[in-house]
Amino acid sequence: MTDEELGIQTGQAFFQIDRDTSGSVDFTKFTFGMDVDISMNADLVELGRYDRAGEAAGSSDIRINDFALGSVNSNGTLNPFHITDPFFELAFEDVNGKEELVGIRLGFGSALGKLSGNIEYLTGNIEVKVAGTAAPIIDQADAGQRFLLWVAGVNDSTELEAGAELVTASGNPDAVRAQWIGVKNGDTLGCPSGGGNCSGWTGGLLSLFSSNNCAVLGIATCFPLGNFRTLDIGSGSNPASGMFISFQTKSISWIDNGVGTPTVSGAFMNIPNGGITVDFEQSFNGIERIRTKFLDPYYD
Repeated sequence: MTDEELGIQTGQAFFQIDRDTSGSVDFTKFTFGMDVDISMNADLVELGRYDRAGEAAGSSDIRINDFALGSVNSNGTLNPFHITDPFFELAFEDVNGKEELVGIRLGFGSALGKLSGNIEYLTGNIEVKVAGTAAPIIDQADAGQRFLLWVAGVNDSTELEAGAELVTASGNPDAVRAQWIGVKNGDTLGCPSGGGNCSGWTGGLLSLFSSNNCAVLGIATCFPLGNFRTLDIGSGSNPASGMFISFQTKSISWIDNGVGTPTVSGAFMNIPNGGITVDFEQSFNGIERIRTKFLDPYYD
């Protein structure tokens, strides 16, 4: 091939190796330039089962029963889980002149699709955007709570949003073997970006009522992880970037595009901000599992 012919060709490397350093840790990342569609089911995904100080005996860093990626339509066609640029990464630390492996990470450049399972324990970073109309909140409220919401200008069609993350049953952040997800203590409901039909008056008053002990104005803001049997990774046709599972012997900050994601020792799952969005009805009532097999016991 001549230089002129070579100059008009375009393409993508199948395999890319990157190296980086953060503090005393050196990283080597292997990225595959691939688009992957996958439909997968596993009876149990359990990672990091060992005794851990402050955690229940017999618990695991990550334990998900009936785990699945992708879904199956009623007519038998597949909706695969879509992955781009999968990678694995190794982390080494210099210990007395020898490089020791202190972490390994498996991840995706971007991911889009259904993730299903009965989550019992989860260690990691999962940030969920809760957004929608306030009708489900009002349905949960008693007469006094509805009056306070009315004073704040909240009606059935008012658009609100909040951020949820892994918490304890009392609303404190909990990144290790969590069993609950919700609005952490001190955070509030608010108007969506751009305002929507939520007024500045409403946003200002709601900012005075923060979540405390898993409740805002007495309305529950925390829920068991097991309530959410199927989650959408990505929004619509927009994939989520930065999803990974890692294993490390110490706290490590994995680097993506110059930004670090802190992790704790053991197994760790990361689904970044914007990766999951649910509405208020789904928050209160949970999310039913979608069909993930041609012969699915959940639908027999």
